[in-house]
Amino acid sequence: MRKKTARPLRYLFFFFFCIASAMTLAGQETGESRSEYSPDIDVILKTKVEYDLNRSLIRFEVRNARFGLKGKINNVMSYRAELDLSDEGKMKMLDAYVRFSPVKNLDFYLGQRKIPFSTDYMRNPAENIFANRSFLSKYINDGMRDIGFYAEYKFNMEFPLQILLGTVNGTGNNNPQWISKPNFVGRLIAGPEKGFRAVFNLYSGETKDMEKLAMIGGELRYSTGALHLESEYIRRNWTDTLSVRQYDDGLYIHSYYNFIFEEKFFYSIAPVFRWDLIGNSVFNNKINANRITLGVNIGFEPRQFYSEIRLNYENYLTGNLPVHTDKITLEFIARF
Repeated sequence: MRKKTARPLRYLFFFFFCIASAMTLAGQETGESRSEYSPDIDVILKTKVEYDLNRSLIRFEVRNARFGLKGKINNVMSYRAELDLSDEGKMKMLDAYVRFSPVKNLDFYLGQRKIPFSTDYMRNPAENIFANRSFLSKYINDGMRDIGFYAEYKFNMEFPLQILLGTVNGTGNNNPQWISKPNFVGRLIAGPEKGFRAVFNLYSGETKDMEKLAMIGGELRYSTGALHLESEYIRRNWTDTLSVRQYDDGLYIHSYYNFIFEEKFFYSIAPVFRWDLIGNSVFNNKINANRITLGVNIGFEPRQFYSEIRLNYENYLTGNLPVHTDKITLEFIARF
């Protein structure tokens, strides 16, 4: 009988294989003509200390230690592989996909990635803006990383328009089970990176504990580069294992403004604000958690979310779970 290798060891092997391959390929590059095909290694370290104001408790945490590898094979094919050595204390294989780009503005993805539903959920740990994720990302979108196939097209128009359609297993992260019918995801983005932008998200299918799952979400954003104002709403309904129809939804509004100090010890200071809530029906006052987050992000270089210290205060207006307690969080972000 063949002895099974522990999953963490396989992840470590995968990680060191990526690093070794990148170093080997980089060493083979000769001349500027091949420089664009050199692998790019990226690292995100997110460490923090939290103080629970309700229970007078403190904890230190390495929230993320994420390593990624991406690059081009040629003009039509590229790749992405990512591993987190500490995702809330667990080791996880994250992105692992190949992208095929046969013509301009058209991309096909095959492999594992976050299901493209919700801009806030798709942000990496450094880009989360706040020390702790929104309720939508933590509870409604949590676990939506899967293996599947996607087609994405950017329309070549004066007003930017982007559409993505995809199918996934519905069985979760690194779990390629046989299925009779894949889940469906759709995402429509209208608007530029700066200015007003609207996003519509759709996801349907079923998971291990949810049958007839249907999720719908809408986003509105305004950004000038310095000012960022964003809001998102998600509604989810499904049938549970007891054949009971369940519903929940959530909403957030968050914002920040970057004050630039080029000649100072720090480069920028960004006051941040978030109001988020989640429940069975937040507009009918069926709220399980309602929170205000205030803070400041101090940046030490022009690239935002690369070198930052974040200080957040979370105040729960409503919190029906033990984890919903007022907190002060100090966080260090390093991305390179």
